[in-house]
Order: sequence, then structure tokens, then C-alpha cells
Amino acid sequence: MMMTRIYLIAIALLTAISCKAQFVQETNRLYDDGFRRALENTYYKDFGNDLGRLVGKWRFIDGTETLEIDLVLKEQHHTNLSYSGLQFDQDFLYGEYKYTNEESEALVNSLADLQSSVDPFDHLIKGNYITNINNTELCETCTNELAVKLHIDDPQRDYIPYRMYIQHIPANSQGNPMEQIRLVIRINDMTIVPEGEPTDTRIRLGFYTLNKVE
Repeated sequence: MMMTRIYLIAIALLTAISCKAQFVQETNRLYDDGFRRALENTYYKDFGNDLGRLVGKWRFIDGTETLEIDLVLKEQHHTNLSYSGLQFDQDFLYGEYKYTNEESEALVNSLADLQSSVDPFDHLIKGNYITNINNTELCETCTNELAVKLHIDDPQRDYIPYRMYIQHIPANSQGNPMEQIRLVIRINDMTIVPEGEPTDTRIRLGFYTLNKVE
């Protein structure tokens, strides 16, 4: 009886080890300067820390207009493409923001929702696309520098597809002792507004420079 029990335990351990050995996840760079086609059972990791350096609280102030952004990095977010069944993991940024316009109207304030979920798609800011900065409007003279593209939503105009490109500016560079991000907010050319809904953009399009506050 004892020998049978030992034998069964050994078989179970060998089976568990064999199954674990068969599941080997490959890790690739999240940034790819060419076209990246996602592969099954792959982890796309932010090796260059292009997402990681944007984590934190950032603030822009110009008179009465303010923009505050709080960003979090979700590592190894599991992605399941429903249309194809493809599954893989990837690092993702998500966050919330507060925007007050030049008329001192607080149009959006979702900062309190940051801790409500760790799923990036539950938040107003999300994304992980890394691109050469020359593909953006942020810098015409920069070379070998990268920018991050994120989506930003207006909860009262969720049909308007805002996007923003972000450049990280380290402290004590460009003559400024503070760590900063510079970003530009635009909307996609293809925008379908439901009949009867407002067509104006409540978030100002254009450039912002934000200081890191935490």
C-alpha cells in the first residue's frame, strides 16, 4: 500500500513538472520600430522603461487652465483578442485626470477613480504604443528619442477619439531642474458623432508641459 502511494505521488509530480515545462512564455520588447504582429503566448515587456518613466502625478498650470494626470503601470496585462482568440501579455499604462478650462470650469475630474480597477480599459487614460518621436509633433530636431501614445477619453463625449503623444523630459535637462512631460492632444480624423450629440471638444487640443509633482 505504501509503495503504491509513493508511486502515485511520483507520477503526479512528474505530470505537474511536465505540464509546467511545456508552458514557456517568450518575452519580447514592447517597442518595435517596425510593424509588430502579436504572437500567442508572448509577453511584450517595457524593457526600455519608456512607459515606466511616465508613472506618477503630473500637473500643468497656465493661469486658470490646469491639467492634472496620474499614471500607473500595469505589468504583464493579459490580453485576449475576442475576434481571433489570440492571447498574450503586455505592459500597459493607465490613469485618470482632471481638466479645468480657461473659464475655471472643472470639466473632467476622475482622479478619485484611479484605484477603482487595475484593468487599463476601465480608465479614461490607457495605452502602450511606443513610437519614434519624429512621428509626432513633439519635436522636430530630436533624434533616437521615443514618445508614448495614449488614448484619453472625455466621459461626456466618449464618441470623440482623443489621443495624446507624450515626451519624457528628465530633470536638469533643457534648462529645467524639474522632471517634466510634454504632450500634445489631438483627435482622430475619423470621428463619428451620434445624431443630436454635441460636436465640440471640451478638452483643449494642443500642447501642454506638465511638472512631476509626486
